[in-house]
Amino acid sequence: MARHRRYVSRGGRRETGKLVLLVVLLLVLVAAATLVAAVLGGGSGLAWISVLASLLGAALLFADRIRTRRGGEEIAAARRLGAEPGEERSNAAEAADPDAGVVVVDERPRYHVRTCEWLGEAETLPLELGEARELGFTPCARCAPNATIAAESGRSR
Repeated sequence: MARHRRYVSRGGRRETGKLVLLVVLLLVLVAAATLVAAVLGGGSGLAWISVLASLLGAALLFADRIRTRRGGEEIAAARRLGAEPGEERSNAAEAADPDAGVVVVDERPRYHVRTCEWLGEAETLPLELGEARELGFTPCARCAPNATIAAESGRSR
């Protein structure tokens, strides 16, 4: 169960990016101030400090870009999906088998049946219905997984 918790939200990625930008801004200010001091005072040591601060800022931006690109495919797939469908409103939740299989999309709040049209070509993660609910996912209004699973379990009886 705990292995799927990371799929609920990755808000920390956004916070880390803001921190990197603030550090780079500080480095740019240090570089500018030391460059002005080097020009006014004529010291080459201050000019080198300015160059080093600039290079460090560029390296941080490059490293952050590489880090965020690794999750870029998942984010691009989520953007292609468009607006999130609403939440299913039915009384079939209790009748649906909690061991039935559903799928979720990383960083999206809904769980779906495998055949949901909204999913398209998105990369999905399989979960059991009960586990998806425990992790905080809610049912998709478009594919109505609770009603669909309840109807399938009713047919198999």
